[in-house]
Amino acid sequence: MGRVHLPSAWENYLDRKLSSSVFKSNQIIDLIVPGVLDSLSIMFINALITALISSNGETSVAAVSLCSPITTLIGTFFMGLSDGGGITVSQSYGKGDQAQLKRAIGMTVWLPVLVGAFFCMPFLLFPEPVLHLLYPTMDPAVMVKACTYLAGCTWSILPYTLFTALFRILRGLGEPKRCLHLSIIINVAYLLFSILFLNVLHMDIAGSVTALILARVVGAAAAIVYLFLWKPPVRMKFREIFCFDNMLLKANLKISLPLGLEQAVMSLAGLVSQMFMTTLGTTAIAINAIANSMMGLLWAPTMSVGSLSVTVVGRCIGANKKDEAFMYGKRCNSLAIIMLAVSALIFYPLMPVLMQQYHPTPEAAVMVRKILFVSLPFLILVWPTSYTMPSTLRSASDSLFPTIVSMSVLWVITVGLTYLLAIVAGLGLWGVWIANWTGWTVRTSLFMYRFHSKKWLDKADLKSAK
Repeated sequence: MGRVHLPSAWENYLDRKLSSSVFKSNQIIDLIVPGVLDSLSIMFINALITALISSNGETSVAAVSLCSPITTLIGTFFMGLSDGGGITVSQSYGKGDQAQLKRAIGMTVWLPVLVGAFFCMPFLLFPEPVLHLLYPTMDPAVMVKACTYLAGCTWSILPYTLFTALFRILRGLGEPKRCLHLSIIINVAYLLFSILFLNVLHMDIAGSVTALILARVVGAAAAIVYLFLWKPPVRMKFREIFCFDNMLLKANLKISLPLGLEQAVMSLAGLVSQMFMTTLGTTAIAINAIANSMMGLLWAPTMSVGSLSVTVVGRCIGANKKDEAFMYGKRCNSLAIIMLAVSALIFYPLMPVLMQQYHPTPEAAVMVRKILFVSLPFLILVWPTSYTMPSTLRSASDSLFPTIVSMSVLWVITVGLTYLLAIVAGLGLWGVWIANWTGWTVRTSLFMYRFHSKKWLDKADLKSAK
C-alpha cells in the first residue's frame, strides 16, 4: 500500500492542522488509513464469525457471550504489558536511542508471553468448575457449549500473547501497514477456518474454537516474520530479545499495571453483568450479543484513533514536545467524533441487511434495532471521547487517573446501575443499556477535565538508559 494522495487543497489544509516538528501531515494520514482498515477488518470479521455461530442457534451465541468476559479477563494480564511495552517502544523511538529501543522491544516480546502463559493455566485445567462457579443458573445446554468454548479459547491465548506483543511493538514503531497486514492475515485465516469448521464440517462451538486456535498460530508466525525477518524495522540479534532493563521495566509497569488492573476489573465487572444477564434468559443474552457485535462495526473506525494517539502522542512525549502532544491529543479526539458520525451515516441505512446475517427471531430483531437507534446520540456525542482520550493520557505515562476513573465508573455505574435498573427496577435489557450510556457520559466528562488540565503531560519519566 503506497502513500495516500489527496487533492492539493486538502493537503494544504491538513498541513496546517496536522504538521509539527515531529510529524508531517502525510505521515499522520499514512498512520490513519491503515489503522482504520485494520479496525474495520477486525470488527467485520468478528461480526461475520458471530453471524456464523448464530446460525447454530441462541444457545451457541449465549455460550460465546458468557465466555467472552472470562477470556477477556485472561487477556488483561498480558494485554496490559503489551500496551505498556508498545508505549515505551514509541517513547524510546521518539528519543532516538537505538540501544534503549532494542531493549524495549526485547522486553515487550518475552514479558507478556510469560505472564499470559502463567495466567492461562487455571482456565485450561478447570474450565467447567469455573463456569459452574460463575453461572450456577446457566441453562445446561448452554453450559456444555460454554465449557468447550472456554477451554479452546484459552488454548488460543497462548499464541495470541506473542502475536499481541509483536503487534504492539510494530504499532509503537509507527508501522501501521504491517499492523494492517497482520490483522488481515489473522482475521482472514479465522474467517476461512470458521467457514470450514462451522459451515462445511458443521462442528458448532468446537469448530469455532479450532478455527480460533489455528488462526492465532498463523498470526503469531506472520508477526515474527514481519518484525524480525522480512525487512525488519529494527535489526536485532536473537540474544537481544531476552534482555532485562530495570528502568524500562519500571516504565512499562507504571503504564501496564494500572492499565492491566483496570482491564481486569472491567472484565470482572463484565462477568458480574453477565451473571445478571443469565437471570434475564438465553434470548436476552443473545440479543445483547448481537447488538454489541453490530455496534462493533459502527465504532470500528473510531477505535483506530486510540491506536493512532498511542503512536503520535507517545512519540511527541519521547521527543519532549509537550505542546505538540497536547495538540495531537485534541486532533485525535476531534477525529474520533467525526469518524463515528461518518460511520453512522453509512451503517444505519445498512442495518436491515446486516441484521439478517445473525438469524435473529423477529422479536430479537426488533429489540436490537431499538437499542441501536436509541444508542445513536450517545455514540456520537460521548463514546468517542470516552474511549479515545484514555489512550492519549496513557501515551504520556498518565495511567493512574484513567484507571481510577474507569474502575469507579464501571463498578458504580455500569455494574451498580445495571443491577438497580435491570434487576431491581425490572427494566431488563433497557436497564443494561441505560447504564452503559450513563457510564460513557461520565467517563467523557472526567477525561476531558483531565486532558485540559495538562497535568498528564508531566507524567512521563522515561530517561535514557545508561
